[in-house]
Amino acid sequence: MDTTRPILRPLLVWILGGVALALSVGLCFMLAPFMGGRRAFWWVAPWYVRGTARAFGIHCSFEGWEELPEDLRDGRRPGVFIGNHTSHFDPPLVISTLPCHPVFVAKRELARVPFVGWVIWLADFIFIDRGDRQAALSSLERAAQRIRSGQSIVAFPEGTRSRDGRLLPFKKGAFALAFSAGVPVVPFAIHGGPEILPKGTWRVQGGPYRITVGTPLEPDDYPDAEALRLAAEAAVRALLEVGWAPRFSSPL
Repeated sequence: MDTTRPILRPLLVWILGGVALALSVGLCFMLAPFMGGRRAFWWVAPWYVRGTARAFGIHCSFEGWEELPEDLRDGRRPGVFIGNHTSHFDPPLVISTLPCHPVFVAKRELARVPFVGWVIWLADFIFIDRGDRQAALSSLERAAQRIRSGQSIVAFPEGTRSRDGRLLPFKKGAFALAFSAGVPVVPFAIHGGPEILPKGTWRVQGGPYRITVGTPLEPDDYPDAEALRLAAEAAVRALLEVGWAPRFSSPL
């Protein structure tokens, strides 16, 4: 066990955050009949995520959004946002930060997690059954239809969290989806995730967490989804190689 990581602060925040999560999910379901499930989710969830992050001492920053084409920024054109995955905080922090209200492509097992699974079901996220190839293909086709209708999505194409922060090889699914739907892939890089909450521990260490968005990759510029996958992996790797010197808060 890493004795340099804090204990008291993360323990208290996990406990109080669990209570706040239950209350937030309840509020979403109370509002859903009046606002609709997705609107209720986006009205409640970002406030919960940002408040919990601040309680842990996580300081979020966001770069590169203003450099994207206007139609991507204002939601008139959907995109597939892809990036590295190093922490349990990545999904909530990414969706609470990106202004275009994307939904996640998530493994179906998450739907069975109490509170978390209920609220992402309410938000109409896209679930993929990795254990059933035919069901997974059907889910991807439904996801492509959602994208064509204007819904942006977020995916972590590594398929799992990296233990040491090094980028793992990308899986093809998200790029086949973007190629089929004819929408751009928007790469992003997360800095600070492994230091804040590495794989295998619950002891959150407060500090900076930065999301940097890169240049969109247009599917028409690539011969197939595999070429798009390779280009996206190289783009995320290049964003990660930009200088990063995190400063972390003192353990409590």
